[in-house]
Amino acid sequence: MSSSRLISTLEGCDIVLYTSGNKDELVKFVAKAAIDSDGSGTNPDNDPYYQNDTTLHIDGKALNADTVPFIVVPPIVCRKTANIVLGSVAFVQNTETYDWCLAVVGDIGPALKIGEVSPKCATLIGLDSNANHGGTDRHIIQYVIYVGVPARIAGVQYTLQRYGG
Repeated sequence: MSSSRLISTLEGCDIVLYTSGNKDELVKFVAKAAIDSDGSGTNPDNDPYYQNDTTLHIDGKALNADTVPFIVVPPIVCRKTANIVLGSVAFVQNTETYDWCLAVVGDIGPALKIGEVSPKCATLIGLDSNANHGGTDRHIIQYVIYVGVPARIAGVQYTLQRYGG
C-alpha cells in the first residue's frame, strides 16, 4: 500500500511526498529553475549571491556547481521526510524539451523558495546556465527525489548526509 501527502506549497508549487508500503519515499514537484552557482567553482558569471559552500560535501569539499549536476531544496523537504534527503539522487526534467538528467540533492536553500539547479544541471536540461539571467521562471521543470537513495553520477558516489537545520 502506498500513500501520498502534500508537504507544502511554495511559490505556487505543490511539494508532494509519496511513501510506499516498504517506507520508500519519493518527493515530487514542478517548479522554476533558478541558477545556484554556489560551491567550490569559480563563479564565472559574477553571481552577486554566490557563496563558496554547499550543504553537501564530497571528500570534505563543497560541490562544484560548474561540474556537478545538483539541485537545491528548501529545509521543509528534509523535515517532512523520514529518510535522508541530502545526497539523494534526483531525476530532473525540462517538461517542454524532455531534456533530463540525474542530479544529487546538494544544497539546502531558503525556506520560502523552491526550484534551484546548478549551472551543470541547467545545461543538461537545456537551460541557460548563467546565474544572472539563465534558468527559467516558468514552472516547467519536474523534480523527482528518491529520498534515501544515494546518488551516483558520472562515476562519483555521494554519501547521504543529515541536515541539522
